[in-house]
Amino acid sequence: MKIRLNFVSNSSSTSFIITNLSKKKKTLVDFVRENPELLEDFKECYDYNNVEGYTYSELIKSAKDNNIFFEPHDKKECIFGDESGTLIGHVFDYALRGGGKSTSFKWKFFESLR
Repeated sequence: MKIRLNFVSNSSSTSFIITNLSKKKKTLVDFVRENPELLEDFKECYDYNNVEGYTYSELIKSAKDNNIFFEPHDKKECIFGDESGTLIGHVFDYALRGGGKSTSFKWKFFESLR
């Protein structure tokens, strides 16, 4: 998982805009905890229900290892990709593509120039 700071040349990852809608500092871990259905939707859609390691606790661990920090009302371009070798990168590369909104966050696909 990467945060885009400038031009990104790796075309096998996907960019998303994640916005912290709250008045409090938030993290990627907060995002995962608030949206546990994203993992379940990913597993069902891509037939990962019986694949070892694709658990909520492992996704939280991967989010902690690759944490992103959001200031209140912060909007960030976040890049997730299955080539990163991280669970969060693999799951979110696909699970966030349809966009969405929860209590503290909203996210959408972002097509940046590569």
